[in-house]
Amino acid sequence: MKTQRSRLLIAGGGVAALEALLGLTELAGDRVDLELLAPRDKYVDRPVAVAEPFGIAKAQSFDLRAIAQDRGARLRLDGLQEVDPASKRIITRNGAELDYDALLVAVGAIPGVALDGAITIKGPSYTGRFRTLLDQLDRHQILRIAFAVPPGASWPLPLYELALMTAAHVRERGLRKVELSLVTPEAAPLELFGAEASGAVAALLGERGVRVMTGHYPAGVVEEGLTLVPNDAGPVPAERVVSLPRLHGPRIPGLPHDADGFIPVDLHCAVQGEDGVYAAGDATTFAIKQGGIASQMADAATEAIAARAGAPVRPRPFDPVLRGLLLTGDIPRYMRAEVGGGHGEHWPVSEHALWWPPTKVAGRYLSPYLALHARDAPPGGLPINVPLGGPSSGGIRRRAVIAPGRSRALP
Repeated sequence: MKTQRSRLLIAGGGVAALEALLGLTELAGDRVDLELLAPRDKYVDRPVAVAEPFGIAKAQSFDLRAIAQDRGARLRLDGLQEVDPASKRIITRNGAELDYDALLVAVGAIPGVALDGAITIKGPSYTGRFRTLLDQLDRHQILRIAFAVPPGASWPLPLYELALMTAAHVRERGLRKVELSLVTPEAAPLELFGAEASGAVAALLGERGVRVMTGHYPAGVVEEGLTLVPNDAGPVPAERVVSLPRLHGPRIPGLPHDADGFIPVDLHCAVQGEDGVYAAGDATTFAIKQGGIASQMADAATEAIAARAGAPVRPRPFDPVLRGLLLTGDIPRYMRAEVGGGHGEHWPVSEHALWWPPTKVAGRYLSPYLALHARDAPPGGLPINVPLGGPSSGGIRRRAVIAPGRSRALP
């Protein structure tokens, strides 16, 4: 007798949602009936978009309908409006009512403006405004730019990349009298990656002439520049301010959330107090909002859901490992930190890849899948200089391309 398949709804169309879809079809197979609820029919490789204004990369997009069909799932173009955990039913934004046996909420966070008057980095859509900034820099219409990390849950690495790549742009064009500043509430640059990586990033910023002010919150954009809290040094002179967004949780009716709207989960990414409901990625209360972390949360939820559906899987708890590929305008830096604790405190930073392929988002299932379906690069990939071998290689470098899920050498 054929066992009835478990009805699984995945709400979202980003990294965590796709990681879960791919993982569940591998772990649970025909034990689950999968439906992906996504507001758009495209997945965009957002982390690569940081390099678009400099003309060295273009964020690729992937067809969600094709991915779902390839894995025997259905795609419904709609959004999650409300959850009724008692009846195990959701209501979509278009008014449809859908039943589930298990629900994974991977809808992401909502980016908002942190500083009025600043250029807010929200993914591929900001490219035009930042390209205009670079054009104004080239025409000597502006000389001073401040990069601001706002308080709250975020992922600061893209702002460091913009500062470093802007500094490389200034150097390559021989622009003079340009002043670049970076303001962050962190105690040290990219402190999440530990002392060794933070020191290396601080040194790199110093070599590029980027002034760094740690331990300060950006407060506002005024005519003189960027005001700070504490205001012990006065405004940072700036004609343009570039800021990360302030992130807010989705505040989904029917699900618990904190004061900022983020969903609390346990170590298996089950929503606290709600049977059969899981959440992963930026929508949760986990403070680090990064694609690799989102994929690891999705993996924990995937194993728990697969076991729930009867698959021979022993669910492992979420144990975050942070992997960051920092684009610098020259040789990238690879950083890895076991932020869950209990694994030792020596976290490496290197010009050599610490994982393979050296992708911006390292997902167990998503990266290999996109590797098979990514268009040839460039232009979709990101050309970088990669040192070959270790310290004994004599500094030999080859040109390589980072594409979603793969890296290949160029002649």
